[in-house]
Amino acid sequence: MSKKKIVVTGGAGFLGSRTVKLLLEREYEVTILDDFSNGKRSHLSDLNDFSGLKIVEGDITDKEIVDKVMRDCQIVIHFAVLGLRQSIKEPIRVNDVIINGTLNCLSSALRNNVELFLNCSSSEVFGTANYVPMDEAHPLNPETPYAAAKVAQDKYVFSYGRTFNLPWVTMRPFNMYGPNSHWQGFRGELIPKMIVRAMNKKPLVIFGDGNQTRDFIYVDDIAEAVVTLLENPKARKMEINFCSGHETTIKSIAELICENFSLDKSKYIKYEQQRPGDVQRHLGDNTKFKQILGQSPKVSIESGIESTVKWFKSLPFTPEELLKGETLKNWE
Repeated sequence: MSKKKIVVTGGAGFLGSRTVKLLLEREYEVTILDDFSNGKRSHLSDLNDFSGLKIVEGDITDKEIVDKVMRDCQIVIHFAVLGLRQSIKEPIRVNDVIINGTLNCLSSALRNNVELFLNCSSSEVFGTANYVPMDEAHPLNPETPYAAAKVAQDKYVFSYGRTFNLPWVTMRPFNMYGPNSHWQGFRGELIPKMIVRAMNKKPLVIFGDGNQTRDFIYVDDIAEAVVTLLENPKARKMEINFCSGHETTIKSIAELICENFSLDKSKYIKYEQQRPGDVQRHLGDNTKFKQILGQSPKVSIESGIESTVKWFKSLPFTPEELLKGETLKNWE
């Protein structure tokens, strides 16, 4: 499949940028479509030596740009999205990008007779676990506007496959973290926000009692899984989880970050009222991915946190400058 043209929507984002690098290393021709509202050009700074990369700045809600970028492509990897916390503040805008933007991408992919539309979903579509581990058959109970829009996205991908015979696969990664993760504003996520606060010796704030659980996956493990999916024809016309199969409480994440900074847990972990729409329990089932593709995550949560801390320390910003970008209650 090398030398084929791949369009990656949201390719300058957290997961997108890591995936694009792997694709270029495998000699694919990659066109990134990104409006740089979430993605950053700095995420692509180490890709300048690859001749097979093209970057187009544009919004997936713009049909003309989508059609132009996808002309004559063979594969679409669809990452472009607006985030969960933003959906609480701006549900209509997030809905427009996730649902109408996805429809633009699907329709253009269909017109170009693509060989594969790889859709990146989210474990948020499941909501709080009805049972664990959560397999692909788990009910879809979205708890935020973001999650509801992602359910619609997944169903549109499925429907284009059934109605128009568009080749597709939907990957549902669980809770992602690692280098290039967002700490700023409403895009900020738990682990990067806590690391930035720890760097500044500020309290690591947990919203709720800290017993909420997540199935955390290091970003590079997910990027490798994406490439494995697109290269394996056995993984088609299906929804498939990618997760660690390990349940980690939010409290234990805060404790682990405190340990990385030699902070007293009793002083530096604080509790506040629960966030709106917060999932209480996630523990994924990775059996299907392992059986079909023979792949499991490699990076432990301890090693992944350590690597993420190192990345934050390597940034060309002081801890104080990093903290200025962090918004504690980023859904208000």
